[in-house]
Amino acid sequence: MDDQLESKIRETLENVKPWQRVPTSLEGVFLIKAPTRGDQESIMVEINPLDEFGRPIKRRGIFLQHKVQLERFLEVMQESRLMEFLDTLDAMAGSSKDETVGTLEI
Repeated sequence: MDDQLESKIRETLENVKPWQRVPTSLEGVFLIKAPTRGDQESIMVEINPLDEFGRPIKRRGIFLQHKVQLERFLEVMQESRLMEFLDTLDAMAGSSKDETVGTLEI
């Protein structure tokens, strides 16, 4: 474990409230301090990619507490049939995967 990174995380968590989203240098990755359980601090990572304006694309992203959780999500997301499934849903909703919203000139 990287002691310097652990120190930075601990220092950051001292200055935030529970459920506060702390941006990291990895775009779309946030540190979350969850309420403590007993005497143990609960720390999570939220993965929530950013839109073209630098805002998270969803109100809440994927919350992870352990590396194995990320590994399992990645396994599911790499399933080729998932992309086919989402393409079908897009077609049913009438949206296009190439659809973009232009800037409104005022």
